[in-house]
Amino acid sequence: MMATILHSRAAIPRHLKTLHTNSLLVNRVFRSSCVQPYACIVPNFAANYSTVMPPILQQDIVERYKKKLEKLMQENRVDTLDELKQHYQEDIARLRQSDKLPQLPFKKPGDNIVHAAANIPKIPKEKAIKTLSSYVDTEKLSQHKEIRDIELIWRARHAHDPFSLCATLDAETFERMRASARKYPMFILPLPRDLNAIEADETTTGGTEMQFVQWAFPEKNTTHCLLTSLLEYKLHTEFARPHTTLIFHSELSESRRVVLLNGTVEKGMGISPADAQVLVLTMQKFYNSDPNGITEPYEREKALRRRMLLDLFKSGAGFDVKDLIREAEMAD
Repeated sequence: MMATILHSRAAIPRHLKTLHTNSLLVNRVFRSSCVQPYACIVPNFAANYSTVMPPILQQDIVERYKKKLEKLMQENRVDTLDELKQHYQEDIARLRQSDKLPQLPFKKPGDNIVHAAANIPKIPKEKAIKTLSSYVDTEKLSQHKEIRDIELIWRARHAHDPFSLCATLDAETFERMRASARKYPMFILPLPRDLNAIEADETTTGGTEMQFVQWAFPEKNTTHCLLTSLLEYKLHTEFARPHTTLIFHSELSESRRVVLLNGTVEKGMGISPADAQVLVLTMQKFYNSDPNGITEPYEREKALRRRMLLDLFKSGAGFDVKDLIREAEMAD
């Protein structure tokens, strides 16, 4: 299971206080091209809407500004638009040469606009992807033999931001999760919306909000897990903005058998660090549920149920949200 770092915030439910909420620079993650969600289709849950922006035609402009153009034609005593343009030809040419109205590269209908993106600067891969060396000196960190020392250094590095998550995982757990993530790169998770009832050990009555999970593997030792509300994804599909981003760093998995996790909860999106912790723990239930090698009957049956839900969601047939919520609420 996920080895975690203690956190003292009273607002976090009692059974969740083992996951530390610290830091990650939000802009570094959300401005990185590698973190942008992939375009994908969620069977039975999110429609893949395609938005096409039609070209702006001259006739559209004429219709939009018809009254103003007619007024100008009356003032200048001309009968056609061509005569009006001829009347203002010198003014238009002068303004285009000035800094006030630069010539804009509008395309005519049918023009090939593929080359328009050629001038967009490309971000070097080493700068776009935030690897472990983006946060700590990996070489010095690897010199520590005690995992506890690595955990403390990792916590100190991310100790200034209350909207972050920080944890360590053993390498075996992470390998199981990553293997499941490659096989099931999309899933949904239920989020109870009444955390006060959870903390008081009462029955949750505040309903459940579904969250969409996407995995990305931009680099050998870097794995991203993006969490977005299902409603946000249904509205914006590939342009949906994740409310929580988790980054797994596996540079030390071979030498120290530990994987470091940091994550950010985006402010103002209706998700608190405590909500994100619930989702992380629930996500681990399903993505760490490999029945292979489990001999104990109860544990194997539990792993098979969770793996079956992943399979049903991937196939898009027979998936029942009630079964998902019931399984997510079960204690390990």
